[in-house]
Amino acid sequence: MMRRRIEIHCCFSRIFRWLSYGLFLPVTLSGVWALEYPTNKDLAKHLKAAAASQRKVVHVESFLKTPDKTELWFVELGAGKDEERKRRPALLLIAGIEGNDLAGTVSALAWLESLTKGYANDEKIRKLLDTTTIYIFPRLNPAGADSFSAKPKRETLVNNRPVDDDNDGMVDEDGPEDLNNDGLITWMRVEDPAGEYMLDPVEPRLLIKAEKTKGEQGTWRYLSEGRDNDKDEAWNEDGPGGINFNRNFPFNYRFFAPWAGLHQMSEAETRALADFIVAHPNIAVVFTFGSADNLIQTPKGEAPKRPPTAIHEEDVAFYRELGKGWRETLGLKKELSGASEPGAFSDWIYYHRGRLSLAARAWTPALQVELAKSKSGKEAEKPKEEKPKEEKKEKDDKKAKEEAPGPKKEDKTAADQSGDKAPKKAEGDTRNEEERAFLKWIDENAPEAFVAWRSFDHPDFPGKKVEIGGFAPFAKTNPPEERLDELAQKHSTFLTELAGKLPRIAIRKAEAKHLGNSIYDVTIQVENTGYLPTSLAQGNVTREVHPTRVVVKVDEKSILSGTRTTMLGPIEGSGGMKEARWIIHTGQRAKLDVEVISMLAGSVEASIELKQQN
Repeated sequence: MMRRRIEIHCCFSRIFRWLSYGLFLPVTLSGVWALEYPTNKDLAKHLKAAAASQRKVVHVESFLKTPDKTELWFVELGAGKDEERKRRPALLLIAGIEGNDLAGTVSALAWLESLTKGYANDEKIRKLLDTTTIYIFPRLNPAGADSFSAKPKRETLVNNRPVDDDNDGMVDEDGPEDLNNDGLITWMRVEDPAGEYMLDPVEPRLLIKAEKTKGEQGTWRYLSEGRDNDKDEAWNEDGPGGINFNRNFPFNYRFFAPWAGLHQMSEAETRALADFIVAHPNIAVVFTFGSADNLIQTPKGEAPKRPPTAIHEEDVAFYRELGKGWRETLGLKKELSGASEPGAFSDWIYYHRGRLSLAARAWTPALQVELAKSKSGKEAEKPKEEKPKEEKKEKDDKKAKEEAPGPKKEDKTAADQSGDKAPKKAEGDTRNEEERAFLKWIDENAPEAFVAWRSFDHPDFPGKKVEIGGFAPFAKTNPPEERLDELAQKHSTFLTELAGKLPRIAIRKAEAKHLGNSIYDVTIQVENTGYLPTSLAQGNVTREVHPTRVVVKVDEKSILSGTRTTMLGPIEGSGGMKEARWIIHTGQRAKLDVEVISMLAGSVEASIELKQQN
């Protein structure tokens, strides 16, 4: 693992720094500029500018160079010396672990900026960074993210490693192509009686899988845009890349699964990340932006068993409460559907490393639709102003004309556009309901996110009807850029609150009672002033989280009762307390030094004054 400290030169003036900051990536939360999806070069410039603006707390490094020579960046935030930061409670944020997670990277950068600016004038943030260490990997898969700015634009989750996806002895020989030269890799629907799909009975711009049990017959095939380059009658099954880093970790890893890699942590990036986590045992909480999501919906729990298949039943309450906080911050009024995937990084962190591991999709169509519903509901609650009678009469007359029977010019369906007759609408058919609602939202807010279906004379399908169009790349995984500002602010708020919930040990009471002849009864009460416990139940199961311990700094011969190191075990959050006690012969000492050490909650020292009774 290569790590190179970035030298930030003093010669940059403040004016130049802020000008360059605004020009290459305007990610201020002030609303003056709209946020943008950064290229890898933009990302590097932004990080260096953040470090230059607040050297005391922002430390930027090139973590390693990927196999294709792209820099993978790492940020450490916190005041004090390197050794001090390693001993403090820490939070790790991972974004861009999948190539199509662009919004997560923007939110990571926005949070970095809010902390950097806040350290100078926000007492809460100053206290946080003086007592907490924050690690950020803003983009773990820079190669995948490059596809957003590539020509043509192509959405991918994987890195650039050549892989023989279809096991035909060749690599990356059958990828997608921009057949209609519109600069986008979209979709093809091919009319075929052997196809699995049919036009959505409610929204014919969409396809839906035909259900044989309902007497439905498929009439379309649904493929990514391109040709069958290797003539194996499969389309785009072996494109450029690659490995999905979020399928490459040990827990529930699936050998030979698509995008999973040759073996666990087979990639330089995933292995380096795992080594980093092992080398930083102070990481108490990990937050990952990616396809796995355990915040939008409370995960199920179970009694501990081997191997585990669900969250430890004693830890579920933390996921439930933090998930509730996440949804409230976003503005959601209900849980949505959340799930994980085999080999996910966030699962490895919890099930193997025993840390609290929160994961969320930065944005989803379902989230956007629900937020739109909430907003429209609030608007509906506002009292409407009474309109003049004449204006109301004109509106009523217009409405009556619109509702009158007969054809209307605007009554064109998507099927009419493509030359098909729209299927008869099935009343009560809720299949594809989420996608229909999202398409409606797109029509009203981001029409460029859906490409109208257009006929194409495809050489692989002579005599068959082929249309190219559908959802544009990244349309279903990342919001329109004008929505990033509000989203990033919400994410930043939650992450700051989460960092404030780390476990933190303190000494509630430390006293020594003189028993005579320089012998003392010593009592230490250790409390956890943080929200989270010093170890989750899963941390105890895995034994990857060492017990909190108290060390009395005397030689063993002086201890008449007890041991020099006393294990306290997990201490509950929100004021949980445990006590340690010794009988010690102190000799001529005037004070007794003790140290409390917690792997995830930091360490604290105290000196107990030894007073002899007269």
